[in-house]
Amino acid sequence: MKKLISLLVLIPILAALPEDAVILGYISGNDYLELDSDARTGWLIGVMDGIMAESLVAEKDSDSPWLGNCVDGLAVDQIRAIFEKELAGNPESWHAPTALIFRAKMQDFCKREM
Repeated sequence: MKKLISLLVLIPILAALPEDAVILGYISGNDYLELDSDARTGWLIGVMDGIMAESLVAEKDSDSPWLGNCVDGLAVDQIRAIFEKELAGNPESWHAPTALIFRAKMQDFCKREM
């Protein structure tokens, strides 16, 4: 019964969302490029937070996640510029999940920086 009530509450909420809303999914590079500047910065902060949280869980002995160590001292706009340079230079990957493109770029960047 609880599941049915939850479903009945959830349906109108989902129906009210804009057609282009992202729900428990990912955005592609194409989707990212359509975002305005503030939304891009918000997305970037969110994906970095997710990667750092995942790293803390995966690296149980670590005091700090790899991405946090790597970007310490960099401004968010600088990180965004590094990522967007990668995205702009590789239009063949724009259909892929943007978080995976970001992770790959940052792993490469961090290997060179650390």
